[in-house]
Amino acid sequence: MSGYRLDRRSTAFRGLLRPNIIPGNSASSRLYHRISGAQFGPQMPPTGALAPDEIERIKRWIDGGAEWPDALANEMERPAADPAAVRLVDAIRRGGSTSIAQIPMEASVLNARAAGGSTPVMAAALYGSAPLLERMLDAGGDPNARNDVGATPLLWALDDVAKARVLVEAGADVDAASDLGRTPLALAASQFGGLPVVRLLLEYGATPSAEALAQAAFRGDVESVRVLLAAGVRDTTLGATAALRSGCRECFDLIAAARPLPKIRNALATLLPPITFGRLDSIRTAVDLGADVRALDQKGRSALMTAAASDVLPAESLQFLIDHGAEVNAANPDGETALDYARRRGHTPAVDVLLRAGASAKPEPIVDRPAVRANTIRAAVERSVPLLQAVAPQFYERSGCVSCHNNTLTAMTVAAARAHGFAVDERLAGKEAATLAKDVEETRDHALQQIVTPGGGATTTGSILMALNAQGYARAAGTDALVRLLALGQRSDGHWPSAYRPPSEASEFTATAVSVRGIVLYAPPDRRAQYAPTIDRALAWLTKSDPVTTEDRVFRLFGLVWGGAQRQTLHAARADLVKMQRADGGWAQLPSLASDAYATGEALAALRDAGLPTTDPVYERGVRYLLSTQLEDGSWYVRKRAHATQAFFDSGFPHGADQYISAAATNWAAMALTFAAPAR
Repeated sequence: MSGYRLDRRSTAFRGLLRPNIIPGNSASSRLYHRISGAQFGPQMPPTGALAPDEIERIKRWIDGGAEWPDALANEMERPAADPAAVRLVDAIRRGGSTSIAQIPMEASVLNARAAGGSTPVMAAALYGSAPLLERMLDAGGDPNARNDVGATPLLWALDDVAKARVLVEAGADVDAASDLGRTPLALAASQFGGLPVVRLLLEYGATPSAEALAQAAFRGDVESVRVLLAAGVRDTTLGATAALRSGCRECFDLIAAARPLPKIRNALATLLPPITFGRLDSIRTAVDLGADVRALDQKGRSALMTAAASDVLPAESLQFLIDHGAEVNAANPDGETALDYARRRGHTPAVDVLLRAGASAKPEPIVDRPAVRANTIRAAVERSVPLLQAVAPQFYERSGCVSCHNNTLTAMTVAAARAHGFAVDERLAGKEAATLAKDVEETRDHALQQIVTPGGGATTTGSILMALNAQGYARAAGTDALVRLLALGQRSDGHWPSAYRPPSEASEFTATAVSVRGIVLYAPPDRRAQYAPTIDRALAWLTKSDPVTTEDRVFRLFGLVWGGAQRQTLHAARADLVKMQRADGGWAQLPSLASDAYATGEALAALRDAGLPTTDPVYERGVRYLLSTQLEDGSWYVRKRAHATQAFFDSGFPHGADQYISAAATNWAAMALTFAAPAR
């Protein structure tokens, strides 16, 4: 259904969000999990499970390195790239609005293959102007050319209504879907400022689709929802659910008025963490529509468990679910209950609601983790950096995924350590830089179709650009695609949405700040003016929005610094973060939790970026806290709060199931200490 195929090596290994086969590691290979059980969706194949010995054979094959000889790869032979087309595509990308008179107009070149099968006409649709594109089409350029993943010029021109009009008037197929299943109408509905293009596509006969309606509703784009409904879209409940996820009540009411909504039994699974933050009014509406409060998600979690995992849902939401029949002591496959989830946030009103309802939880193990004695800044950093560098490539090799906690943050930590005179393993640093650059360029086609690889949305995309910058990576076609992806994903009020995997990917402040940073670092020079309003909208949102968690405050401050906010605004945000410092010198992720290295390290880093000297008593108290809590192995321990979104595997970092957040904490702590180290 998603274009995935197992008869060709390249597509068998590839996935949308991360590779489906990880050679040497069946534990993190999605293919193995999909054929061996239903933890990540319906067991495959849909016609009936494979025999146990067949499943075991595939497991052994993956663990043995997933060898697949070239002779049996079954790959399609692709024609070689045409040198003239390559040169022309590069000239258009580098020039953006290159003078039309300088571009040769020969149909044989305009329709020839460049990298990835893309043509110069496609490059003009992406980087050029409407007059340039029109001249190419008049000279015989193909408006329906397809590259190696089935993208057409129209898919690349949807952020510019003038270029889109040139293409459709020249005969571009308004319903042409790529091999990744993306259609022009759904993509236009999903992007910032997409309404004019949605209208254009419908005018030229695009098929109104439920997917496009859902994309518009999730963006909270009321006018696009209205236009699509008027065009005859019949919602399949995707649009209504998307409206509830985004909190767009007007979108929901329009959809519900157009056609009576059926019962949406599993609606709660998409309205709560980790899919989204959760909103009490959306939960109430979903239950009114027949959502089953006892239904379990793919990992065996109830709505009550996922609601208990939220930092921002009021305790009233848990009481509402209990009053409507949620089982207080239902357990997931690991034996965890809603109270276990809630207690990860300390003693909160949600815990009190569950206790009054008779909830129970597993006893929490007490583990003695002795800290380093007589620690110093230099010794602490010298313990941490080798550990972080050693694990980073292992994480990628075992997951096929560039992570924030083990990869992009480590790239920034290594850069800071190097700049402040600490020894780093340049061989490992070079390997990591090459891996990240390769990943960005290989997934460019995904980014141009607004697919974030790996998952994580704007937070992942912005962090990748920040890591590339820390590694000295120059602007390239892949970074251009990521900047465009970020700009198109901004919401009309200026923020970027986030998934809900606390603390690193659970804040719209984080998503917004790193998006700003990525655009500032890598916006093409000739498009900086085009992206300036994007930054301005983000700054306005960061300035007026109220933070709740330390993560919110940290990245509000980062975003204001990176976006160039006024001094008075910066000072107010800095003071707001300073006042959250605890008596022990640290910061806590939530008011109900104790101080930890994650919150403390990122707070110190943000304060330094905002101009606080590392000799300030506030910074020095934070440094003392970090020095007093580091462990002998070079790590800092932090307990996880996020619930699993993928199969757990051991990356080689200490602390078992808590290793991912502990790796992030160790990066932030090491960075903060590096900044305070005496010059050498």
